[in-house]
Amino acid sequence: MSTDTRVRFELSLDSQSSHCVNSRPQVRARIVDALLQSALALGDAAPHKLIEWTLKTFPNETVLTVSFGGGGVVLAHMVSEIDRSVPVMFLDTGMHFAETLAFKQQLTERYGLNVIEMHPAIDPGPLYTTDPDRCCDIRKVEPMRRGLRGYRAWLAALRRDQSSTRAGLDVAEWHDTDDARLLKIHPLLNWTRKDVWRYLYDHDVPHHPLLDQGYSSIGCWPCTRPTAAGEDERAGRWSGSGKTECGLHTFTTKVHT
Repeated sequence: MSTDTRVRFELSLDSQSSHCVNSRPQVRARIVDALLQSALALGDAAPHKLIEWTLKTFPNETVLTVSFGGGGVVLAHMVSEIDRSVPVMFLDTGMHFAETLAFKQQLTERYGLNVIEMHPAIDPGPLYTTDPDRCCDIRKVEPMRRGLRGYRAWLAALRRDQSSTRAGLDVAEWHDTDDARLLKIHPLLNWTRKDVWRYLYDHDVPHHPLLDQGYSSIGCWPCTRPTAAGEDERAGRWSGSGKTECGLHTFTTKVHT
């Protein structure tokens, strides 16, 4: 659905008289479904096409989240070539590697990124040693909840090949947060790790320095280790704990339309 079509739908919806109010949920459901189908139809398109569609469909209502450790750097570079005003959200957990913070600053300056930093409301101290789930909730999930407010589209760099927990993702998904519904777009979903490296090389985009030291997925320093040959990309996160996700991509509820 084009932006103009969406706007006409919503104007029509807003102009309905009070005696038609009961039909509004059905109309909104059609809008939701049409937008999702439009995004899914672009599933095999190049990632920058998905980004362009999202920014056109949700002008000034789209946010990109980036940890500056991997594929998010690809999306940040693409966004910088399309529209540098797009907010790039970074969660400063207070536990990042020094290399991560320096690399973030390097890319922000190099590509003119509109980085928005979110911070935890409190410092839980070394909670990661006894309750890593709660630690992630305080340092990552709660700031993300706050950061997503006001947006209707969320660009994320998740890929199916990263882990079994991400293998079943769709390129576009409606998600409910605490108080809103937004369209989550995964432009790199069908890419592989080799595709990411190929893009960085072909476009002369810098990469996180710890990737050269055996790290394949980079989060907070206490809960991240280098990975060995043959291990999954995210095997170095919360190693030995059974934990596989920090919660950023599981705290919302996928909507089945």
